[in-house]
Amino acid sequence: MNNGNKTTYVKTPLSSAINVKAVYTVHYFKYGQKFDFEGEKHDFWEFVYLDSGKAHITAGDKEFELTQGEAYFHKPNEYHSIRTDNRFANSVILSFECHSPSMRSFEDMRTALSEAEKDILSKIVRESSVCFTDKLNDVYLTKMHKADDRPFGGEQLIKMYIEQLLISIYRNHTAIADKTRHNPKNAGELTDRIKEMLKENVYSTVTLSDISSVLFFSKTYIKTIFKKNTGMTVMQYFTALKTDEAKKLISCDKYTFTEIAYKLGYSSLHYFSRQFKKTTNMTLTEYARSIKVDNVL
Repeated sequence: MNNGNKTTYVKTPLSSAINVKAVYTVHYFKYGQKFDFEGEKHDFWEFVYLDSGKAHITAGDKEFELTQGEAYFHKPNEYHSIRTDNRFANSVILSFECHSPSMRSFEDMRTALSEAEKDILSKIVRESSVCFTDKLNDVYLTKMHKADDRPFGGEQLIKMYIEQLLISIYRNHTAIADKTRHNPKNAGELTDRIKEMLKENVYSTVTLSDISSVLFFSKTYIKTIFKKNTGMTVMQYFTALKTDEAKKLISCDKYTFTEIAYKLGYSSLHYFSRQFKKTTNMTLTEYARSIKVDNVL
C-alpha cells in the first residue's frame, strides 16, 4: 500500500524449528586401546560421532558397535557409556540443551553423517577451540570456560552450527523416508540393506530400534516392508541367520554350546537353545549328533 511517499511493509516473523539453549561440553577425543568410560546419565542431549575407528556404545539397555562416520544421539536421562576394547578411535562429543518438540525425532537415532554434516561438525570443534579455554580432550570436563579474547560472535556461531547440523540430519532423515515410501524399487533396496545390516551383526545384537535409527525409517514401516518382501519378520530372519551360523560353528567341533551362544550375542545358553530348537526342530545335542552321523556316512 502506497500512502503518499511512504510504503507500508508488513513484517514476517521467523520461527525456529530447533532452538539450542546452551552447550555443556564440546569434546574431541583420541581414545587409546582398552579405553572404558564408566558411564553416566544427565538431563540434556549428547551427540557422539566416530571420526575414526570403532567403539562399543551402551545406550540404556542397548549395546552396539559404532563405526567410523556414524553418530548416535543419547536422549536426556539415558544411561550411556563408551569403550574401545582393543582398538583405537577418535570421536567428537557434543552435549547440549534443546527442548524443541522436533528433538523427539532424534531419540535413539543412529546415523551416518554426510560430508556436508561432517564439515559443520568440524566448524563446531574449531569455533569451540577458540571460544573456550578448556582442552577438548579432557574426559572429566564438566563446565566450559569462555576465553576473554574469544572472537566476536563465536558463541552464536557455535549455537547456529549445532542447529544447522540438527536441521540437516532431520531433513535427510525425512527425505530418504519419503523417497522410499513412494518408490517400490527403493523399498526393495531397503529390504536388502536390512539384510546386510543383520548379516553384519550376526555375531552381536541388533534391534528394530537400531535399524530404524541407522536407516531413517520408523520401526512400523521397516517391519511392514520387510515382511512384505521376505515373508518373515526382521527378527525371524535374524534368528535364521544366527541359526545357520551356529550350525557352522557346531560342525567345526571347536566350541562348546555356551561359547557358541555368547559368540552369537545370546544372553544365555538357555535362550540360544530355545531359539535353535524353535528354528530347526532339533536340540543342540541332537543336531551335533546328526552332524557326526553324516560325517561317518
